[in-house]
Order: sequence, then C-alpha cells, then structure tokens
Amino acid sequence: MIEDNTGAFLNEVSQNFRLGDVTAWEHLKNGNINQTYRVDVKTPKGKRTYILQKINSVAFKTPWKNVENHALITKHISEKLKNDPDIGRKAVKLYKTAAGSYLYTDKNGDYWRAMTYIYGAVSVNKPDRLIMEKTGEAFGTFQSLLSDCPAELLHETIPGFHDTERRMENLKQAAERDICGRLPEVREEFEFLTSFPEYASFFRRNYEAGLIPLRVTHNDTKCNNVMFDADTFEPLAIIDLDTVMPGFAAHDFGDALRFGANTASEDEEDLSKVGFDMEMFKAFARGYIPMVMDSFMPYELETLPVGVVSITLECASRFLTDYLEGDVYFITRKPKHNLIRAKCQIELIKAELSCLSEMKEEVIRIYKEATSKKGLYTRSIAAQAKV
Repeated sequence: MIEDNTGAFLNEVSQNFRLGDVTAWEHLKNGNINQTYRVDVKTPKGKRTYILQKINSVAFKTPWKNVENHALITKHISEKLKNDPDIGRKAVKLYKTAAGSYLYTDKNGDYWRAMTYIYGAVSVNKPDRLIMEKTGEAFGTFQSLLSDCPAELLHETIPGFHDTERRMENLKQAAERDICGRLPEVREEFEFLTSFPEYASFFRRNYEAGLIPLRVTHNDTKCNNVMFDADTFEPLAIIDLDTVMPGFAAHDFGDALRFGANTASEDEEDLSKVGFDMEMFKAFARGYIPMVMDSFMPYELETLPVGVVSITLECASRFLTDYLEGDVYFITRKPKHNLIRAKCQIELIKAELSCLSEMKEEVIRIYKEATSKKGLYTRSIAAQAKV
C-alpha cells in the first residue's frame, strides 16, 4: 500500500518520469487489479494531467512484458491513425523515465508506469443501449486496427489467461486443497461450474481444427475500459491494456456482453435481479460486427455467442477459485465478495444458455444485413461445428 504521504510518493514517481511536480491527485477506484491515480503536475508550460499506475505484481509477475505490449500496439494504432487530428485522445501513450524505461521501481520494489490522460473524456460503468452499441464499435475498431498486427509479437502477460480448461482445472485443484475450509459452503456452485466441459474446450478445439485464428485481443472488454468524448459520447480510446495478448475474438466479444448485458451489477447479491438483456446484446453486436466483418470469416462470427457463455463460465470459476484460495487475486470490498461475484456469474450463465440460440440468429442477421448490399454473405463451411 502507498504510505499516508501519498502526494509526496506520487511526486517521486512523477519526477522519475520527468513529468513535473505533482500539485493535486485523485485515486481512481474503478479497477479491481492495479492502483491508479490521476495527477496534476506543474510544468514550464502550465498544468498538465497524467495517469500514474502501480502495477499489481501478484496479477502481473512480469510487468515489463505489459508495457512492451502496450508500446507495441500503441505504435501500431498510432501509425493507422497518423492523419487523425484527434490522435492524441485515441492512442494511450506511455512515458519513459530518465533511464529510458517504461517502468519505475519504487523503494518498496513496486512497478509504476505513466500514461496519457485523455482530456474531455468520460468512462461509463453501466451502459444504456446507445453506450453499449458505441462500446461494440470501439472494441470492433480496436480489433480492426490491430487485425494486421501479428499476435505472435505480443507477450503472454498472464499465461493461460483465457485457457478456460486450465481455469476449470485450477478450480478443481483449489477445491481439492481447500486451504481455507470453504468448500462445503460452495459445493453446489462448484458442481455447477464443473459440469460444462464442452464450453470450456470449445475454442481450443476449433482453433486446433483450423476454424478460428489467434488474434490480438484486449481480454477485458468492459464498457468502462472505453473512453468516450464527454460531449458526443463517441468512442475515443481503449484503456487498461495489461491483458492485451494473443487470444480469440469471441472471448473479447463474450466478456463485453457478460458485463454489459447483465441486468444486475457484477456482484449483485439478490440473484433474482440477474438476467441477460438481449437488447443490450443486439446493441453491442450492431456496433461490433460491421467493424470486424471484413477481417473475420463467417464461422468466426458465428462462434461469438458461444464466447458469451464460455467467458462467463471462466469468470465465475476464477471468482470461486479465488474465494477458495483466500481472496488473493481480486480486490475485495466486503465479506465473501468473491463468492457473491461467483454466484452472480452462475445465475448469468443460466440466463445466457436460455438465449444462446437467439444470440446466434442475431449475429447472422446483423452480418447478412451489413453485407447484403455487396452480396458478400455466404454460409459458413463449418456451420456444423457446434457445441
């Protein structure tokens, strides 16, 4: 934790990044992993604002890989947007220390980075349909801009991050060890989550069969990781790039819907409030699919709804695993917070499964509508590859 003299501590970090003297700061508490601060600094040209962030070394054991990925994709996006007059708000720049590093190590051994503050922008924690569509557009654009960026150039910052089968195995091992004696309390949740091996293996099987590619993916596609113009609510930049690495597009698509189409908060305790909003699904798909359809094969689009179920299953398993292991990964803000999260995700899985056929039909409808003028739609040759 940062000491009580936070301002002085942040000033030390700012000075090492050659930004200036910190005159004001704010702790931004939206994230569950890193510690993030908005700082105002005094410079010879007047006040400037930046983001300083302490990287969670438990979640990210090799933070230099995080910043190398960040720098690589920002360079790629910047090159694509070099003629955009608003490029400064659309590519999140990293700053270097006097030693030429994207990381500063403080006296406690913690790693810090400094980033662009996006002026005149806001984030949204819970979207309406318009914001959901714009979020789809934002992540679809992100995917499109990086469609020709070789995924193999990226580090895997969290090995096996969306290896759903491995996440399920971790859950089983945590239950077997039961180091906190919590398994009897969560037996029903554990048995539910381990009963869907076909969803856990779906994307691996399709990748190994050559039906879907690895892409540069964001892997945390919540709407609050999109910065919107404060006046127009047009999407500007994608933030929180720690989990950008090789992955499957359907996981990005699915995680956005896991969060945005849930009719309740991610940690809702009243499970009767939890459901899956198909109108939010349609809004996100309307924004996303037109942005990616030129680089996706039809079957890859058809797998997107399966990603909704798969990623929710994975997320629920991660929350329950962390609860069994003593809450060592996710930041918790109340008793049994990870168990509450897991239960909410389980209820969401049930709702998603009831909507799965409709989701698949909607994706195909949007794709056909978006391509009908050019006569581009064809049936997928792999249409029979189902869960």
